[in-house]
Formats: sequence, C-alpha cells, structure tokens
Amino acid sequence: MNRENLGKEIEAMLYLASELEIKELAKFYNINMEKMVECLDELGEEKKNSGINLKIEKGMVYFETNPKYGERVYNFFNQESKPKKLSRAAMETLSIIAYKQPVTKSHIESIRGVSVERVIHNLEEKGLVYSSGKLETIGRPNLYSTTDNFLNYLNIENLTMLPNYTEIRQELEATKDESQNLKIENEL
Repeated sequence: MNRENLGKEIEAMLYLASELEIKELAKFYNINMEKMVECLDELGEEKKNSGINLKIEKGMVYFETNPKYGERVYNFFNQESKPKKLSRAAMETLSIIAYKQPVTKSHIESIRGVSVERVIHNLEEKGLVYSSGKLETIGRPNLYSTTDNFLNYLNIENLTMLPNYTEIRQELEATKDESQNLKIENEL
C-alpha cells in the first residue's frame, strides 16, 4: 500500500475513532513503528494548514482543531452563552438583580412596578441569573443572583467592576440639569 492511501485510511479511522494508538495502527498495517510515525508525520504536515491538526502524544494520535481558528470556533459554539441583545425589561430586571442580589421576585416587582415572572424565566434560560436559595420567610420565595455568564456578557471579571450606582445617578442628574439649562437658554 502506498503512503498516500495509508494516510487517507488513517485519517478516515481517526475521524470515526477520535484517537488511535500508534502501536495498534502499526500492527494492523503490518509495518514497524518507525514507518508508521513517518506516515503520521507526513499526514500531520499535510493537515497543518487546514482546520485540523494531527497531534501525536504519549503513543496516541488524534486530530485537534487548528489553534489558528480557535477563537472563531469558540465564538461559534458559544453563541448561546452570550445573548446578542436583551430587551429593556430584561436589562432593567438584570440590573436590579445585579445590584441587589440575592433578591426576591417580589422585591424586583416592587421596584419595577410590573410582573417579572416571564423576564426572570427568560434570563434563567439564557443563563444570566439563577435561583441562589430561598428567603427564610413565609412562603420561602426564591432568591435570584447573577451567574458567571452575566459577567461574561458584560465582559467584566467580578461584580465590583459594575459601575457605581451613586456615581451614575450623579452623572445622570448633572446631564439632566445641563439639558434643562440649555432648554431655558434656547427659549430666551
């Protein structure tokens, strides 16, 4: 059997088996280990500019994704972990949970003034919040907290990196005062 066909057969076997023992391949093809390793090296060289690389390690051979495409592959398979866009209601609810956690649904509803049952359910499905326990009171309502996916969504390492609520409120009030002053000036 020529080396090209041998390489293609091994490639097909690796596709199905995920990994193979080099010793078993050499035995199956009735060739010595040295020739088998040479053949695998050739196959690896042939694949190095493709989307997969041939890896030989501890007597085993397997395919792995080419690191050159790692970020793209990672982003493709992790699309669900980072939602594209959240609704205003979801962002408001998520903000309340982030700053007040652990917090009950009724506390969130008292702040927002509307039911958040569906919104919380959607945030849980997206993996941004979870039920972190029960409040020790009548009815034992769920307490909600943010997840690591929430941190990833905001591209922050921990909750201390969230903007300071007091500072933001002062900035918003200053901006509001400026816009009112401009409006008054324009009316004059």
